[in-house]
Amino acid sequence: MKQIVWLLVCLIFSLENFAQDLLVLANGDTLRVHIRKAFANTNAYKLTYKLAPESTDEIILKPSQIRSFFIGNQYISLLVEKDGSTEQLLLQEILVNGRIKLYKGVDEQGNPDFFISKDGKNLAVSRENLNDFVEKHFTDCPNFSRERYLPAENKLYRQDYLMDLVSHYNHCVDDKVPYYRYYEPEKAKKRDNLSWGVKAGGGIQEYAFRSFATDANAFLYGLALFNWQISFTAGLYGSINYSDNFSMMADVSYMYRNAISEDGVIEIAYSGLNIPLYAEFKFLRGKKVRPFVNLGGNAVIAIAPDYQFNLPPNFQILRPLTLSPVSFGVMGGLGTYVKTAKNPLKFEVRMYQDFFEASNPTFGDDKMRVAGILLMISYALGK
Repeated sequence: MKQIVWLLVCLIFSLENFAQDLLVLANGDTLRVHIRKAFANTNAYKLTYKLAPESTDEIILKPSQIRSFFIGNQYISLLVEKDGSTEQLLLQEILVNGRIKLYKGVDEQGNPDFFISKDGKNLAVSRENLNDFVEKHFTDCPNFSRERYLPAENKLYRQDYLMDLVSHYNHCVDDKVPYYRYYEPEKAKKRDNLSWGVKAGGGIQEYAFRSFATDANAFLYGLALFNWQISFTAGLYGSINYSDNFSMMADVSYMYRNAISEDGVIEIAYSGLNIPLYAEFKFLRGKKVRPFVNLGGNAVIAIAPDYQFNLPPNFQILRPLTLSPVSFGVMGGLGTYVKTAKNPLKFEVRMYQDFFEASNPTFGDDKMRVAGILLMISYALGK
């Protein structure tokens, strides 16, 4: 029994001692060598090996001198396009069954870079603009799952996401190639669906006094038609993002708007809190420029309303003007989001119309209509 154990120990020692790695040189010669398995010695730019484990002599080869080698995984030497130029690298085969092949290379510190081979071209996967890289090289498949893989944030530059992406694509273009799931998108946390920022805008607006109770008193406040006047607003916005295409949003901003009737009888200087609540729909998911439309309700709460009457000679106000401090109405807008290096900018043209209630016990309730258009810009501060 002791002899059998001793023989097994000797056999294991012998196999360990004579274990060798397979190296194929560029000229086709095959060598059995001992490769130094450390990032500093064997990486995408060089290969270090010994002819025997006990040897003190190390041999260093460049990628141009090698065809392939095997150290638990298969590595090959490829000429790749990277940063506008080409270079030859030693890359590990990750997925090579399908139209697109995936490779990985590491530097001397073990930091990974990923590469694909498609239609005869070997390309470095863009670390800085992964979304555009995926759009360009993977969306030609008619059944490509945009919901799963786009937008591709730069933090997804990692092996599990790219393996899943390549496996999905290869199965998409050829259903004989099986799909294997390597990556699961993170489930959005509730706080990830919230965003907020600042916004400001300016434009013009027009007041018009109208009687909805009776036409008999249409000119009791003078001509009651107003010139277009300048208005501006600035404040904060918040949104709940139910999907990448749909959000519910609200603004809280300070708004100033004034009015002078064409006959000069009525002057209105008005400031207040503008609070619209609206739904927004975005288009062209994943693009740098994304148009949108929005629609909702609007409320304005007066802070310092000032109504002044410049009465001409022999002019008599037959009933007092009493306006509600709050107006309600509708708003709508359209515009575009533009990606920047940090957070997107939002450019918007917004139209609104709201009404002040004007009460009078004798003649009934009237309304003061306000219609306007604003050019607005918003910037996201948090998500």
